[in-house]
Amino acid sequence: MKYIITFISLFISLSTFSQENKKCYTTELINNELVDNNDYQNQIYQVHKENKKWLSENGNSKEVITIPIVVHVIYRQTHANPGIGTNIPNFQIEDQIRILNEDYSKTNSEFPNPPRNTFVNYAGNPNLKFCLATTDPNGNPTTGVTRTLSTKNSFNYNTESNDMKRNNTGGKDGWDPSKYLNIWVCDIASSGNTSVLGYAYLPGLQSWNAWKDGLVVDFQHFGTVGNASSSSDGRTPTHEIGHYLGLYHTFCESSGGGCCDNDNTWGSNVYDTPATDDVYYGNVNANTNNNTCNDLFYGFNSDLLDMDENYMAYSNHTWMFTYDQINEMNATLNGYRSSLKNSNVPVNCTGLVSNINIDNNVKVFPNPAKNSISIETSFSNYSINLKNILGKNILSLRNISYNKRIDVSKFRNGTYVLEIATNSEKIISKIIICD
Repeated sequence: MKYIITFISLFISLSTFSQENKKCYTTELINNELVDNNDYQNQIYQVHKENKKWLSENGNSKEVITIPIVVHVIYRQTHANPGIGTNIPNFQIEDQIRILNEDYSKTNSEFPNPPRNTFVNYAGNPNLKFCLATTDPNGNPTTGVTRTLSTKNSFNYNTESNDMKRNNTGGKDGWDPSKYLNIWVCDIASSGNTSVLGYAYLPGLQSWNAWKDGLVVDFQHFGTVGNASSSSDGRTPTHEIGHYLGLYHTFCESSGGGCCDNDNTWGSNVYDTPATDDVYYGNVNANTNNNTCNDLFYGFNSDLLDMDENYMAYSNHTWMFTYDQINEMNATLNGYRSSLKNSNVPVNCTGLVSNINIDNNVKVFPNPAKNSISIETSFSNYSINLKNILGKNILSLRNISYNKRIDVSKFRNGTYVLEIATNSEKIISKIIICD
């Protein structure tokens, strides 16, 4: 009965949460899913229950877990060239992968000297590694990045349609969620009146709903370079992966005010984040002293400041996960998402899209190049596009068979994108031209 009562009160609380100044739409989507699927709450609770059992039997695991990822870039018609607008460049994707791997290995720049040291002893190392998949679900080579032209200029986050996740609604079908972490990058921020940057579903979706599983991130808040907004710190995907692995927001989600231990919801095993009333959108520095709840009422030995620097908060300077949060994510990866942990998908862990050898039958050399680039391939009919770093096409060749030598002696020094395309696949490689 305790959990039923908790669920009812929480549902009301979440439903009344303010829509202004939002960053994450996960809570609202959970509520929508609960309306459409009465068993979703039970499924979430069951995940946490199984996590608790695993934690009691295995304790704190220190193993490094590698997660295969695929980034689905959904771009509008006016952004057809890679690097323009919603069609974000590869180096922006690379930047985001770097941030994820730093945040989930506790090697982010805030250590060992964070903005304030109040919770430095609460911060742990998740030991997670995110690597681009090098094989798609059909066994074909891939860069781990797909690019899909859409008739839609933006996607509305305020629905359950998830149009960016389906081919027939202007998006891209996700790859098998039991083997890949799908990340859809598109324009969602301009589809409403609030600043929604991303969302993800909690673990517990039933098999018939598995196509929804993964992250959605606005293209301006994916990474910190390229077409990312100047306000982006690259922590939106870090936050959403937390949800994807079973974590909740650290603050109480009610427009009516009041304290609660929000991230201990539905049996979650997170006990070391202080209770927090509502959300803090400001900066975290040495002088930040928010203390909105008396933590003595929530089982703590002392009254703590709000943990505004937690990745599952909304502040402008988040930089940590707690040990309990890490344990919960680890348990999820050994339970509900164990197939992802044990995925046999080959991966590239350099963090560089261009470093993936997409096809052993295609060789591009030398790189860096001075006077010419040679292409050796078994393709009998393919095209070549050479673009500068801004996505402008500077060379196009069509109907090429087998090997080809390209004169680049008159091109300026710099980084270029080489596209080799057949009727069925496109190979993208970064080329450096220098004296």
